[in-house]
Amino acid sequence: MHAYAEVLGWSLRIGTELTQPGELDNAFAHDSSAVLLGACTEFDAVTTSRQAATSALVRLDRRGTALPCLLCGETGTFLVARGSGVHVSALAGVQVMAGADSRITLPPTSGVRWDTPPWHLTERAPLKLPSAIVLLSCLEEALRLYPRRETDIRS
Repeated sequence: MHAYAEVLGWSLRIGTELTQPGELDNAFAHDSSAVLLGACTEFDAVTTSRQAATSALVRLDRRGTALPCLLCGETGTFLVARGSGVHVSALAGVQVMAGADSRITLPPTSGVRWDTPPWHLTERAPLKLPSAIVLLSCLEEALRLYPRRETDIRS
């Protein structure tokens, strides 16, 4: 949990309350239903169905591209460079969130996990987020495999 603030520099909320890294451990130790939220100020969040996201992840992996991705229930959310979500926003079955008023749910919230975290696993540094343009062809192909009726995103 400390990586969010210390490595990535993200501001975090538990529910509606802005929180400090030291408060996170205590909050989750006392309330297993706590929800950790991160504002989409340092990145754009691209959400699609879990099937399309995992299919796109396989394609990205084959290209050697590490793109942070959260899995939560029936959805997958990619983190891309801030302002670049526009490149995939016209795809059916995709929702792009950006800016301080948009938030994503983060682990250790119950049911949320990183497939690919936004930090290096071997060093204490953030991953450089690529433009959503690197996600475009992989996501287009994944969405062809899993048509819109199966990829609708619920807000």
